[in-house]
Amino acid sequence: MTFNNNFVVYRQKKELLKDLRIYQSFALKKIDIEDFKSALAKIDSALTLIDEFQSHFDLKTELIDFSEIRQKVLTEFNSHRDIYIRRYNNLLKETLSETNLEDFLKLLAMLKNDVDDNLNKYNLHDLQENIITYFTLIKKLYTIISSYKVLNYNDASVQILKFVKEFKVENYPNLKDLLSSVYKNLLFIQFKFMSENFDKLSLREISEKLAIAPERLEDIIHLFMNRQKSPIKKYVKYNNEVIFNQ
Repeated sequence: MTFNNNFVVYRQKKELLKDLRIYQSFALKKIDIEDFKSALAKIDSALTLIDEFQSHFDLKTELIDFSEIRQKVLTEFNSHRDIYIRRYNNLLKETLSETNLEDFLKLLAMLKNDVDDNLNKYNLHDLQENIITYFTLIKKLYTIISSYKVLNYNDASVQILKFVKEFKVENYPNLKDLLSSVYKNLLFIQFKFMSENFDKLSLREISEKLAIAPERLEDIIHLFMNRQKSPIKKYVKYNNEVIFNQ
């Protein structure tokens, strides 16, 4: 290779390294302001450039440097993204009740606002969709909670069962537990109503009133018998009869 050729190669590599330093400087500035997506885009451009000229120049050091920076950016990006995911998952673990649902909605709204503000920054679109779905379910459940005590039993139970069928509440364990609690309260109200009007009823009669299979009713009866101020005095197994407290 002639001197002129060597000089040309030297100039080309010098220009390439200059470009890579500019890319690196840009990426590091974006990392400092937590603009990780822009940093990744610039790093990937640099890696593409390195790959293109790797066969012409020795760029092993630059390849290692940019690969390490890329890994650092991905780690930081995922770390920040995970903060919002953890907050959401922690909300899913919160124990819900009829009395704390409104306060819980405020916490969920705060998370949604934070996610909306950082939607593109941390690629939170999937989380945003989950939160919107969660909001929809809670609002529908809130409607049920607000009305089930004043509706007749059939209408209230239909609302609850329809909710269960329409939505995959198993993906939201605390909503599933709350819905179960609401349904049990609805049944408890019905047993109180029976105790006010009957001294006793057969399991078959109660089954017809509540549209629940007798074998399921036995578990419910035993559950309610252990409650304070239970309307059920005892359950006589041999003739399948429920004796009410008066």
